[in-house]
Amino acid sequence: MPVFALEFFGAILQVMGVVEQADLSFFFGPHLLEEGAGLERAALVVHFAQRAGSGATGNEVRVVDGEGRLLRRLPYHGIGGIPPVLPPFAAMNQRYAVVQAAVLTRKDSVVALVGGIGSPRNSVALALGGRGWRMVSAQYLVVDRVTGHTLPFQLPLALRGPALETARAAGLVDGAPDVRSARSPLTGDFVRVRPERLIETVGIGERLGPATLVRLCTTGGQRCHLEERDFALSVWPPDAGADPAFAVAPRLRLLLPESGGAEEAADLLDDRLTVLAKGAVPCPAVPPTPREHPAGSTTWESTPPVPRTSTLLSSAGSSDARAAAATT
Repeated sequence: MPVFALEFFGAILQVMGVVEQADLSFFFGPHLLEEGAGLERAALVVHFAQRAGSGATGNEVRVVDGEGRLLRRLPYHGIGGIPPVLPPFAAMNQRYAVVQAAVLTRKDSVVALVGGIGSPRNSVALALGGRGWRMVSAQYLVVDRVTGHTLPFQLPLALRGPALETARAAGLVDGAPDVRSARSPLTGDFVRVRPERLIETVGIGERLGPATLVRLCTTGGQRCHLEERDFALSVWPPDAGADPAFAVAPRLRLLLPESGGAEEAADLLDDRLTVLAKGAVPCPAVPPTPREHPAGSTTWESTPPVPRTSTLLSSAGSSDARAAAATT
């Protein structure tokens, strides 16, 4: 039976059972260690197995500690959810806190784009990538509750709708090793893409500062607007919401049009968070003027000045030129 090792936040997990190396590589990317590496330091064993019992179907996950004690046993339907079903969250819930968000960093700034499946968070994230921001996590803000650090968790991006169309226009090819089609009973067809395919990512060993929390909302307006606004945050485990990383974190609300606006939104975030990182006090909000322009590309009736161009990386470490991406 093949045995693999995953590294999350410095902890080594031994993985075995009904699981393919190609699947582990796709879902966890750089968290999958080279064959045989790190197994002697494994703190937990994760066993994927077929569910036992009369009439049982599907797979389950069993989490066992170093002394062979069963810590958790649950049906396995995928890596999603809050918290993710796999360790270290499954067995180390007092050490880590999780929020559903796309997380990026640039220099000393970290931003968590908070929004559900239907939000434009991935479109805004990719637009920030065109401005030099690196992906920390496409799906979760993970915080070390002891140190307060923001931690890299490199899962695939889930693209659908305009975001997927943009990625395809920029050269994303269905069926590539780093691209997989999927289907959700709630949202229909979508495509999972390794983040390294589209945007520069941080190393799994990096430890970053606290994130600025940005709630993404859509409105009937034609312009993006960024404002300070407190909002409730869904944190797992619930008591982690009182931790300094969340309780005193800066909170902003980003309003976007019903369609488009990712480029303008990225401009607003990039300018605002760069100022905050330097410790300067941002200029107070001013009423919109005719100099401002609606969000998005010509598809969404944009007017001069022309927004900066976003880019998508063709692949991690590739020498191919970056492909220009339209807003989504």
